[in-house]
Amino acid sequence: MTTRGLMRMAVIALAMLGAGCAISPEAASRRQAMDADIAALLASPPDAAAVGESKRCLADSEYQSYRALDDRHMLFEGLGDRRWINTLPTSCPELRWGEVLVVRSFTPRRLCASDRFAVADWFDWPWYRRWPWHWGSRLGTGMSCALGEFQPVTKGQVEGIEALLRSNR
Repeated sequence: MTTRGLMRMAVIALAMLGAGCAISPEAASRRQAMDADIAALLASPPDAAAVGESKRCLADSEYQSYRALDDRHMLFEGLGDRRWINTLPTSCPELRWGEVLVVRSFTPRRLCASDRFAVADWFDWPWYRRWPWHWGSRLGTGMSCALGEFQPVTKGQVEGIEALLRSNR
C-alpha cells in the first residue's frame, strides 16, 4: 500500500473515531438539565451555622475520604458527619474509575480550588512500579483536572444528588 493510501485510511479512521465520541443533542440537553437540577439542590444552602460556609481550601485533617458522584461532582466526607461537594469547572471522565487522587497543590497539606489532579489506581503508585512488582500497567496517570470550591452539604442534599444521577443513567 502506498503512503497516500495509508494516509487516506488514517484520516478515515480518525473521522470514524471522532464521530463515535460525539454527543447527541438529546444527551447534551439531558446533561444540562441534570446539571441545572444539581445546581438547584446546591443553591438551597443548609443552615450555615450547622454545616459551615463554602471554602476555597480544605485541609488534609478536615476530610477522611472522597468519592466521585459523577464526572463533575466529588463528595468529600469528614469527621462529625461533615460533607463537602466539589463541583469541578469541567468534566473529568476518568474520575469515576480511579481510586487515588494525585494532586499538584500549591499549598502544602491542603486541597484548594484550581489545584490540578489526576486520577490513578493503587497500582499506578510509584512503589508498585519498582522491582519486584512492576504491576503498574501505565507509565503515568490519566488526564489532568482542576478542583472547584468546597461547598458544605447535608446528607439529604447528597442523597438528592445521588437520586438525580441514578435517574439519568
